[in-house]
Amino acid sequence: MIMDLIIPISFYLFSVCQLTLTFNIDPVAWKNISTPAAGFGYKVVQINSVKLLISAPLEQYKQSLRGNVYHCELTRDRDPFCKPLPIQVPSFGVNMSLGLTMTKDPKSSNILVCGPTIPRDCNTITTYNGMCLEIKNNLQVGSRVPLSLEECPGQTDIAFLLDGSGSVYSEDFNRMKTFVKNLITQFLQRNTQFAITQFSTDFKIHMSFNDFKSNIQSWENKLQGIFQQNGMTFTAKAINRIVDSVFIPGQGCRQKAKKVLIVITDGESTDPHLLPKAVQAAERANIIRFAIGVGSAFSSYDGKKELESIASSPKINHMFQVYNFQALQQISRSLQNSIFPIEGSQATGESIEMEMAQEGFSAAYTPWGGFHVASVGAFQWRGAYQEYTSATKTPILKQSPNMEPDSYMGYSMAVARTRIRQFTILGAPRYKHTGRVEVFSPGVNYKPVDFSGQSGAYFGSEICAVDIDNDSYMDFVLISAPTFTDRQREGRVYVCTISDWSGVVCGFTAEMTLQGDVGKIGRFGTSLAQLPDLNVDGFNDLAVGAPLENNGKGSVYIFHGSRIGISNIYSQRISGFDVQSGLKFFGLSISQSSLDMSSDSLPDLAVGSKGAVLLLRSKPIVTISTLVSFHPPKISTDASRSNIALKHTATVCFTMTKKTADNTKGKAKINYTLTLDVTRQAPNYRAYYNSQDKMRKKTETVTLSQGQQCFDHIFYIMEDPEDALNELSNELDYTFEGLPSSEGLSLSLSPQTPTTTYHPLSFEISCGTDNNCVDNLKVDFNFTGSSEMKVGIDDVLNVTVSVESREENSYNSRVILTYPAGLSFRKFITIQGKVECNSIDSEHGVTWGKSDCTINKPIFKSNSKVFFVISYGIDSKSVFEQMVTFTANASSGNNEHAPGSQLHKVNMIGVKYSIYVLITRHEDSTRYINFTAGKMSMQKHMNQSFVVVNYVRDFNLTVKIMVPMKLGDKYIWADPDVLNIPGCHRENDEKPIATDFADKLKKKAAVDCSVAMCRVFVCSVVMRKDARNSYSIAGNISSGWIEQIGLESARFSLVSSATLYYDRNQYIYFSSDSKNNPPVQTIETEVEVYPEIDFTKEIIGGAVGGLLLLALITAGLYKAGFFKSQFKQMMQDAPADEPGGDVQETVPAE
Repeated sequence: MIMDLIIPISFYLFSVCQLTLTFNIDPVAWKNISTPAAGFGYKVVQINSVKLLISAPLEQYKQSLRGNVYHCELTRDRDPFCKPLPIQVPSFGVNMSLGLTMTKDPKSSNILVCGPTIPRDCNTITTYNGMCLEIKNNLQVGSRVPLSLEECPGQTDIAFLLDGSGSVYSEDFNRMKTFVKNLITQFLQRNTQFAITQFSTDFKIHMSFNDFKSNIQSWENKLQGIFQQNGMTFTAKAINRIVDSVFIPGQGCRQKAKKVLIVITDGESTDPHLLPKAVQAAERANIIRFAIGVGSAFSSYDGKKELESIASSPKINHMFQVYNFQALQQISRSLQNSIFPIEGSQATGESIEMEMAQEGFSAAYTPWGGFHVASVGAFQWRGAYQEYTSATKTPILKQSPNMEPDSYMGYSMAVARTRIRQFTILGAPRYKHTGRVEVFSPGVNYKPVDFSGQSGAYFGSEICAVDIDNDSYMDFVLISAPTFTDRQREGRVYVCTISDWSGVVCGFTAEMTLQGDVGKIGRFGTSLAQLPDLNVDGFNDLAVGAPLENNGKGSVYIFHGSRIGISNIYSQRISGFDVQSGLKFFGLSISQSSLDMSSDSLPDLAVGSKGAVLLLRSKPIVTISTLVSFHPPKISTDASRSNIALKHTATVCFTMTKKTADNTKGKAKINYTLTLDVTRQAPNYRAYYNSQDKMRKKTETVTLSQGQQCFDHIFYIMEDPEDALNELSNELDYTFEGLPSSEGLSLSLSPQTPTTTYHPLSFEISCGTDNNCVDNLKVDFNFTGSSEMKVGIDDVLNVTVSVESREENSYNSRVILTYPAGLSFRKFITIQGKVECNSIDSEHGVTWGKSDCTINKPIFKSNSKVFFVISYGIDSKSVFEQMVTFTANASSGNNEHAPGSQLHKVNMIGVKYSIYVLITRHEDSTRYINFTAGKMSMQKHMNQSFVVVNYVRDFNLTVKIMVPMKLGDKYIWADPDVLNIPGCHRENDEKPIATDFADKLKKKAAVDCSVAMCRVFVCSVVMRKDARNSYSIAGNISSGWIEQIGLESARFSLVSSATLYYDRNQYIYFSSDSKNNPPVQTIETEVEVYPEIDFTKEIIGGAVGGLLLLALITAGLYKAGFFKSQFKQMMQDAPADEPGGDVQETVPAE
């Protein structure tokens, strides 16, 4: 059964949010209240100083009655006496587990007792509901809520309307009857009755409700005997007949029964125009309609719309489509769940609402009157709660629209009040298997708290609203996850904030998470309880139960509150093993209000365990103040007594004061140790208790009562004239143990009480006849010749300090220098005098660095000076103000300083940051172009690009680029108006200094801004470290300006320049050869001009020369006989029989 699971779960995991008053708890049980009743101790409420109510929700004292509430009384002379409270349980309150929930109203002290497990057997379902009883503070049983249980789920009359038209094959008609048969078989035990009808062209009733009721055994035979009519599909006509002829009392339809019509058809109707009126008639008759469409006819738009028109709303739950009749069985389960939802209760076919509600699973009184009762099983175990006001007992049901089934909302509950709003907070520990907490407030929708962590953690199992600052308004909400497990422990409690604006918000951080000791099983967080201010710091505290720790013995933890929340480190752990042997599940519950039950004016805490409730007394709290005085009060510095042991007496006084307003008279045992001259290491200490072993520690044990008690101790001091100023620091350390009083209660020491204190004994100071030393100190410092601090250039900044003593001696003189963050102490060098310096650099830039230097310690004599130098390292990555400040403050141990003392000095020094920027020529820049003199229309493309690279730090810089634009009255660039550099803006052109550019260029072949008008481009940018920017100017160079130079042949350079500008008050350019001057880079493009060459004369001269050369060669050959000898040889070679010299071709014979 469901409740067989719910009770064990709730028994170990669930506890109502407690509110209690107690502090440092005596871990030994003062009273043990126990009975053999099952579940005794599950809940406990203190009524007054002698009475308690303790629940035993599992006690089966009669066959049909489970759960008892015991009234227990305390007396001084005998053990506690318990008896069941005489509660008249109504007849329907069967096995209700009374006492599973108990909560107390802080205002009226009335107690609400609930039993949420009342089973009720209805014909179709066994419901589980609950009931709560209000018990007055005089133990009279008041009214109950609800007054009666919900009615059992009603009767159901189901009519089948089968399509017998000709479009249905006979074998499919038989399958339809089989489907109906199976459905009826499944529904028979649900207080249902059935009617079976068929429609085609005509309508026929095969079995009315009367027929079914009169012979319930023969319905199956009647179903099998139905023959298919064949014909057309008059659906609307059939529905009208169902309304008029079937669902009527004359045919056996029951008046209070839910009416259900199941229509099974394979095609669109023949009378679709009549369907709307037929459906309206069925609607007026409160007939719930399920439409089942078989086949492809309903895949069309019109067919689907017709099926939807037949079905009730919502359509998704009342309309089914299958491909063929063989598939009907596939929808059987869905149809059954739609008609009879999980233990369904409503006549509309909706899902479960209040049948399994288990009202009273948790409950809480409200500060604004009335109480709330949770229904954890309502709406398919989504959960809900009911508001009962003080004016009326008619509840208002509240639920969350976004809660999922089986979430168990209402498993725990807390109410909270802030300055403006009222909150009801409910845990849903099974929401999505991890848990959620819902927040309700009138008129506001707050975001729920979702737990995205571990599955099964049961987040929201326990909730407690906490008022930390004790102003009656809640500051935090504690939410437990008792089954959250990690490798070392089980259970967590999350500290969440609550506010009027955002509701409950959980950060889930480690600082806002509470955990218990290491152990495999603990269920830490099973119970929660707000406690008062345990450590008397003005803030309330917290108790957390872990009933499964130590193999089920259990523990209770105490956590302290503070101004910022609740400490995540527990201050006390009370183990069930220490409280009493044999306990099980100690910490299962904690008393809702802790009252003084032991008559000592201190609150007592009641903690529930399995079968017993333990009463624990809170201890009286005391504080102890300590005082050590010396006689004589100063150490003598008389030089005539050098190396003589001086006798002194130390008087140690303890004053014990009560912090709690109790009436106990306890005592305490103090074990204290007084250690002399504790700051000096052995064997250099100067004080001891006896001259034989020279021990400087003495331990005593004393018993204290309230008030002051003092104890004397004699000791000796060896005088040392070289150390006449360094005081002796003496340590008093003690342990505290409260002694049991006659009532067995012992005192507890407040945690805020220090148990270790230090008590100095100083030396006499010789200050003349008036015994008053008045020194006159002058402190000064400078920066050792530095006019500015160069970050990234200088490694250190040297500060030279001078101190002068100008009148009476100065004792324990010191100078404290403060320096800015970004500097670090390196070293100090003493130039004159005796100086010791210690430094603490700035931490995270929040505080100043501090150098503490002692001056001629112990005595800075009159008319003496000290000089020293402190070196501070400069971090090249640090960022300073434009001016940084150093201070020097001189002080001493003298009681008074002369009016003319100069004890304070402030100096400032400017700061500059090193920069190093390189400007270079881009490799793509044009290096050479040429022109022919006299050709005015020639153009050549030219590109000049600068590359700027920043190497040290981010800073604002400006690059000024100057480009020669016009020489004389001729432009150098072909289209000067469109000339620009991306990322830069153009300023006014600059005219050249020289006007006689022609003469200048003949002397220095460079066309630059000294001879040409230049265009100025300014490029400003915030340049990042290691950034690389390029600036390019490109276009066509014309040749018209060249003629003005007056040279037909020349080489000269076209020079553009780039100059770096920056804030020189803030930055300093640094390179090995720059002398702190910023770089200037030029780009030179060589321009060559040459005259046009005429080759006419050379061509004519060459031709004539060639002819003359040919004539000379020919004459030479002729004179040498070259032509004659060749002809003679040819004549000799000719045949003799061929006169005339004819030459004939001779063909060889075959």
